[in-house]
Amino acid sequence: MNPAEIKVKVTNLFQSSLAQDTLWMLFSKLFNIVMQAAYFIIIARILGKDNYGSFVAITAIANLVFPFVPLGSEHLMVKNVSTNRATFSTNWGNGLVLAAVNGTFLTILLFLLSPWLFPGNVSWLAILLILIADLIGLAILDLGCKALMAGGMINKNAQLGILNTCSKLLAALSLVVFFPTPTVVSWGYLYFASSLVIAIVTILLITKMMGLPRPIFSELKSNLVQGFYFSISTSANNINANLDKSMLSKMSGVGATGIYASAYRFIDVGNTPLMALFGATYTRFFQHGASGIRGSLNFGKRLLPILTFYAIASVIGFWILSPYVPVILGAEYQEAVVALLWLSPLPAIACFQFLAADVLTGSGNQKSRSIVQVGSAMVNVVLNIILIPHFSWKGAACATIISDSLRLVCLWLIVYLLYRREGKQDYLPG
Repeated sequence: MNPAEIKVKVTNLFQSSLAQDTLWMLFSKLFNIVMQAAYFIIIARILGKDNYGSFVAITAIANLVFPFVPLGSEHLMVKNVSTNRATFSTNWGNGLVLAAVNGTFLTILLFLLSPWLFPGNVSWLAILLILIADLIGLAILDLGCKALMAGGMINKNAQLGILNTCSKLLAALSLVVFFPTPTVVSWGYLYFASSLVIAIVTILLITKMMGLPRPIFSELKSNLVQGFYFSISTSANNINANLDKSMLSKMSGVGATGIYASAYRFIDVGNTPLMALFGATYTRFFQHGASGIRGSLNFGKRLLPILTFYAIASVIGFWILSPYVPVILGAEYQEAVVALLWLSPLPAIACFQFLAADVLTGSGNQKSRSIVQVGSAMVNVVLNIILIPHFSWKGAACATIISDSLRLVCLWLIVYLLYRREGKQDYLPG
């Protein structure tokens, strides 16, 4: 291949809609990495590992139940609106209704259960403020992002994500400037205020760009079953990612939670390019999967070279950068170096796990994906109960790695079985 042909192929690649969408998402995620890193470092250093551990314990519980706020309406919006734009107003309206009603109900429920869910020294006011922000405010933001994604406005989706991250950074800077002795309560006020502003901006932006919300309750009811599978899947994924932090706070103390959560935060940063890629390709899995699992799998194969490279690079990168954690966060986070090394395989596992999961979802096999993720979450819970009392955060790390690896194997096994079954059906006589 001569240089002229290479130049044409590269030009065509970057002019494709998939490449442009991925670049927009990647730019957003990379920008957010910097902003989130600044916000995370400020909060971790200013609050200290105990107060930071208390904050993480609250957000971890909120993340576990969060998928049952929109009840999968955000994913159904992507599925429906990406193929029929006329359904937007109904999907947007129904999603907002669910966010308001379910978010309020779950906030009240968790608040009433807070004596049993959170460490006893955490203020009830901080719990309430953070729960409202992470259940109602975040649900509205997520609906808005999915609406823009469904409408093909990936660039606007990326910009809304950047705006949200900047609001959190501004809140963190306000904590430093206006609160000489910061506490979880003072951070709760700022965290709540930033989420409220972004929720209002999201509603106004989406309504102006795409139309007014017009909920139709008959359709809301008919979509609950299908949306529930998405909720179960997301909740199970959140259990794998967050339940260990809540269990650590109750079984091993907020200090251990702060160490583990700080290391996990670096893992979340490592997952950012993956989220950009799969965010940009999410609607395409539905479009290619309309013909069955062969269609979504053939599309997914195009991502394998990128994912393989990233899986290897991420593991190497964490081992090189881990010694600098105390330099970034402070000397009291020295133990987080070891925690980060224990958790370093997770982004590599996530590369191929996300791929199999989206192949199943795009081809209409969300139920199978949900079953695997629920099973993996149950394994994670059992392992945490067994391991945390004996090994503290190391037990939590082992539980996460084992359950994530099990989920990876099971998802690809189902893809393989469905692929074979679909192939046999193609050869059946007319």
